[in-house]
Amino acid sequence: MNVHFSGTAKRIVASIAAVAALGSMAACGSNGASNGGSDDELTVSYWDDEQDSIKEFIKQNPDIKVKEIRVPGDDYNTKLNQMIVGNTAPDVMLVQEADYVRFAQNGVLEKLDDQLSDLGIDKDDFQPAVKGITNQVDGYYGFPQGFATEIMYYNKDLFDAAGVEYPTNDWTWDDYTAAAEKLTDASTGQYGSDSPTFNGVWYSLIGAAGDDVVKDGKLSFGNGLKETLEFQKNLVDNKWQPEPASGSKVSDMFAAGKAAMTMGGTWLVSTYKDADFNWDIATIPTPEGGRKYNSLHTSFWTISKNSKHKDAAKKLVKFLMSKEGQKAMSQQLGNAPAFQSMMSDGYYRVEGKHGPSNWDVLTQSTEEARLGYTMVSSTPTFDLYDQFNAYVLGQTSLDEVTGAQVDKANKEITDAQ
Repeated sequence: MNVHFSGTAKRIVASIAAVAALGSMAACGSNGASNGGSDDELTVSYWDDEQDSIKEFIKQNPDIKVKEIRVPGDDYNTKLNQMIVGNTAPDVMLVQEADYVRFAQNGVLEKLDDQLSDLGIDKDDFQPAVKGITNQVDGYYGFPQGFATEIMYYNKDLFDAAGVEYPTNDWTWDDYTAAAEKLTDASTGQYGSDSPTFNGVWYSLIGAAGDDVVKDGKLSFGNGLKETLEFQKNLVDNKWQPEPASGSKVSDMFAAGKAAMTMGGTWLVSTYKDADFNWDIATIPTPEGGRKYNSLHTSFWTISKNSKHKDAAKKLVKFLMSKEGQKAMSQQLGNAPAFQSMMSDGYYRVEGKHGPSNWDVLTQSTEEARLGYTMVSSTPTFDLYDQFNAYVLGQTSLDEVTGAQVDKANKEITDAQ
């Protein structure tokens, strides 16, 4: 989902150490306090912004004392691993895809297959991608919070002023590049395109160019990575797109009205709803001969195997997966619900005064989305994202990025498994 992790050596070491301890921790089956709170508290962990759905649950269930554990996105994976290894895991945990698989395989999570009916879950109604993860862990150890994908955003006012036709869902990279050139105005500091400020966009473009992205638990790149690197470098070299910034704290030129186009997660729909210019959305463009591909983002509400408050935990999870809980999530984040049947309710349509209106784009992007880079350890993929930007800036070579740096990332991914 919409989580930004900045990679550091310290975090890699902590994550690897935590992974190594998971198996032994599960095997011990410790009976110590596992919820990080007092005996009468139901603890729930998640990252960044407060969860409106949890707030509503607390309001409706005054008899259940809930302790919310909010951790900054950059630190969440490391903190959660530390709590699990220290046997202070929250009762209910929001877990990203790769950790979900690993935690389930290591006996950290409560298996919920025989609880589906009681929890109001119709497994056949889940968005199709859930089946792929379920097959990896042999059952249900949690349920997706919702779904986010990556799409394209465009400033209609800037397109109109430049006399450029709006993007369509069949746009190619050549179409995008041509529009970026026409929409750039150096005299006013206006760019045709903003640099990708989220690493997932890079992996979506690489997948659109034909690479597997992830195969057999590792990153799998070929010519698609090279094409994507050249595509992005060309935009920057011609000054149709600003130079990428390092790290996760970067300026959003599109939000500032200084870039006519950008690509990013669907959660940005709720971020841009207050923009003071007219804007809309389209699917991510593809290279000539490429395919429709974008990265699917989700996270899972799970219950700790060692929770002392399983009845209350299940009541919370049931609410989070109900139509009411999913509606609160969708309206807050602008993400699609976990269930196909709820798509027609349109709860995810967080429409602002000036856009968007092309809501079919979100349905199409969900159908085209694939589980890719999010299925492996996050730190190496963010470190590799920095290397992509380094190439665009002329700070490293194509061979170095596609060779040594990819190999380095895969070694770290293997070490973290």
